[in-house]
Amino acid sequence: MAQTPTITEAAVRALARPQSYDRGKDYYEQGAVRDITRRGDRLGATVDGSQYEPYQVQVNLDETGVVDTTCSCPYDQGGICKHRVAVLLTYSRNPDEVSQRPPISELVADTDPAELRDLLVDLVERQPDLEEWIESRLKTAQSDATVDSSGNQSPDINRDSIRQQVQYVLQPPKGRGGRTQDPYTAVETDVKKLGDLLDQAWAAIEADDGGTALDVLEPLADELMNEAWLALSYDDSQAIFEFFDEVDTALAEALLTADLSDAERDDWEVRLQTWQREMESYTDRPPYSVALDVVQRERRANSRYAALWDGNSPWYAEDVIKARLNVLEQQNRVDEYLDLAAATDQIDAYATMLVEEGRIDEAIEYGQQNLHVPDNALMLARALQEHDRPQAALEIAQYGLSLDGNGKADLAEWLRDRAASLDEPEVALEAAVAAFEVAPTLAAYQATEELAGDDWPAVREEMLESLANRDTTKRNAQRHVGIFLYTERYDEAIAIADRFSDDMVVEPVADAVFEERPEWTIATYKAQAEPIIEEGKSQQYRHAVDWLAAAGNAADAAGELNGWRAYVQDLRDAHSQKYKLRPMLEELLEEFEDR
Repeated sequence: MAQTPTITEAAVRALARPQSYDRGKDYYEQGAVRDITRRGDRLGATVDGSQYEPYQVQVNLDETGVVDTTCSCPYDQGGICKHRVAVLLTYSRNPDEVSQRPPISELVADTDPAELRDLLVDLVERQPDLEEWIESRLKTAQSDATVDSSGNQSPDINRDSIRQQVQYVLQPPKGRGGRTQDPYTAVETDVKKLGDLLDQAWAAIEADDGGTALDVLEPLADELMNEAWLALSYDDSQAIFEFFDEVDTALAEALLTADLSDAERDDWEVRLQTWQREMESYTDRPPYSVALDVVQRERRANSRYAALWDGNSPWYAEDVIKARLNVLEQQNRVDEYLDLAAATDQIDAYATMLVEEGRIDEAIEYGQQNLHVPDNALMLARALQEHDRPQAALEIAQYGLSLDGNGKADLAEWLRDRAASLDEPEVALEAAVAAFEVAPTLAAYQATEELAGDDWPAVREEMLESLANRDTTKRNAQRHVGIFLYTERYDEAIAIADRFSDDMVVEPVADAVFEERPEWTIATYKAQAEPIIEEGKSQQYRHAVDWLAAAGNAADAAGELNGWRAYVQDLRDAHSQKYKLRPMLEELLEEFEDR
């Protein structure tokens, strides 16, 4: 069974918006989570919700915590949904409720092949959509294997079969009902299907079998030059853009691992140049630039790792370097890897390789001398954590917090959660405060509150004073308001709302303070409605009337409803020519008539 990661409530808070966390906590306390099971690094559960059918939640874990999560609910408002929060809280607070089961890979490891065949046939009968996927996977690698000169077994790839599979995806026959999705959604679906073929190429590359990988990639890349498919269009589809980049990277690594003759390299150079020219009409950064650079450099020099560029790096330089580093690592050519990483200033790669090689002290010393930004420190800290050096990871992360640059918030949050799980409360609290200082959010505030213990009153005042002295901008106004409202610092929240007219800033403040500050609330609601009415924005009249209704509720609570009625009547009379608005205002007055 995989190592059980520690997931703190602070870590769960950081994954969700405040409302989602609170609702998820309610679900947890109500016992809505059922059938929670862990198989290896995957956590699954059902959660009773507002629909008849329960929601299905999956969480992928590693030794550091949560990797990613999914839920069958439609939530897409940022952060994880309440159902996932409830599952993670159950996992964190009630580990005895989690059923520990072996992963499927272990279950089938010693199963008789005949039983597996029967199981597969039964699965297809239950899910017919799997038929074509299974057929394509079985057709690609032929059952007969050939033996290369080194004695290694490698599959005999059927290129025609791969072409047929790609054509089948890109030009589905009418017998399948054609495309039922809009073009761009259909392209994303196509890319997912083609990903199975690309996975086969990556598997060959990881086995140091570049020749087999090229046998898969050549027909795949060639068929991707389908003009009708590309016209859907390359520039507007992020899925296509990313897929071509991955094919390019796979080709580069396959070319670096394949044992090719000079003639074969010449053929690949011509082929890649042709594809690249075809793609230049879609983008000024055409795919296959990485693979073309690799094959040209390999053809010109006996050494695969000759000097790369003389101070004038092309736009794809980082991708070429990463491809070369990946191959060197795969082939266990550590010294060459470190030389290339050092020569190209790949600090993360250099330090991580030292850790991989068990040269921990050297990695720490290198990190302290060469880390320039918190991002670098986080990468090294994670590598140390993964190699069971948690204290060294904390040291590097603490050092990283002293650096300026990108990634400080992520580093501080990581250090906060790791230190808390290792029972290092002082380090965790220091990191929590740092995370709030860099990126003040309600989740960061609540995480600090959870860690501070008896020190919370003093820490709280320092954090809020610091926040009050910050320059609030339109970009962060909503986050700052959320913190001040949570802490009932209404004056600060109102001051921000007075500066910004954005609904997402003003509305939560007005909703929170209408009983304590009714006059301000009424005036604010009016100020939101009046520009819409004065400027005759008829499509937003309903929104304006909603603001006026909210002002009416505040006036009712303050005993000033008569003044509000007179105000709305004056608005109605002054804008009587606005035929869409007048009946809305009359309906609003009727709604408040009996109050």
